[in-house]
Amino acid sequence: MAQITEVAQSTYLLDLGETSVLAIPEVAYLLVDDISALIDPGPTATASKLLSSSSELGLSLESIGYIIPTHIHVDHGGGAGYLAQNLPKAKVVLHPKAVAHMIEPSRLIQSTRLVFGEGFEETFGPILPIPKSQIHVAKEGEVIQLGKRELRICFSPGHASHHISIQDSLTEGLFCGEALGLLLANMPDIPLPAAAPPFDLELYLETMEKLRNLAPKLLFYSHNGVRSDVEKLIKRAKENSLAFGNIIQSEIEAGEDQQRILERLSEYMKGNFTKAELPSVLLAISGYIDYFRNKR
Repeated sequence: MAQITEVAQSTYLLDLGETSVLAIPEVAYLLVDDISALIDPGPTATASKLLSSSSELGLSLESIGYIIPTHIHVDHGGGAGYLAQNLPKAKVVLHPKAVAHMIEPSRLIQSTRLVFGEGFEETFGPILPIPKSQIHVAKEGEVIQLGKRELRICFSPGHASHHISIQDSLTEGLFCGEALGLLLANMPDIPLPAAAPPFDLELYLETMEKLRNLAPKLLFYSHNGVRSDVEKLIKRAKENSLAFGNIIQSEIEAGEDQQRILERLSEYMKGNFTKAELPSVLLAISGYIDYFRNKR
């Protein structure tokens, strides 16, 4: 069953457990107001768990007016179609580049298979289409009024071209998805680049600076909770993303293979962060490799 914790005023973290593939928490956020919003609902497997356990948690999901995945990668927005079909009054807020893929998700399903294999549905559940009538196409800088709080949409490309971040007026926090890196439970102060392909390092770094200039007081991470040390985390996310890029680019130009790249990244982590261990970063490596090859 999901676990629920109030992490800021009228803002609840829904811990939906870990998927066996990614081994990182699936975290959604419920913003309670006159009209409520659910941010980053996760894949269908966890979204269905949320629906089935909502009454036990004391949640009234019927009040949800907006479902907002920060992006449509399966671990963030894969369950949006399932939720939309079960919450027909809710609108799903999507970046314009994500709309076609969620109305008719065949290409999204294909790309998810390429990354996670033919049996991805066994772990994540199916990716279901969203009825066109339930889609709200986001605009840069748009403000969504919930009641006591306003949500401002900020386009945040780099990790994904269809990534958005959400600035909340009530908590003065930012729901940043993976635009500011990925925090892991065993390394809560070391945001690592989230760089599954397609990935754009230049846009990623520009987005980090753009979000830093919003001066949020809290960062709501999609996989690992809420943090208040905003400046430090964004600075470190930029440093790590750039360092990974420099290492990977130099090894590619030297003709080295993936194993050597992993060794160099591990040396970087151990040399810069006490007791830090390099997690599985194969997706990050492939995103960087594609980025540098496309630039050449």
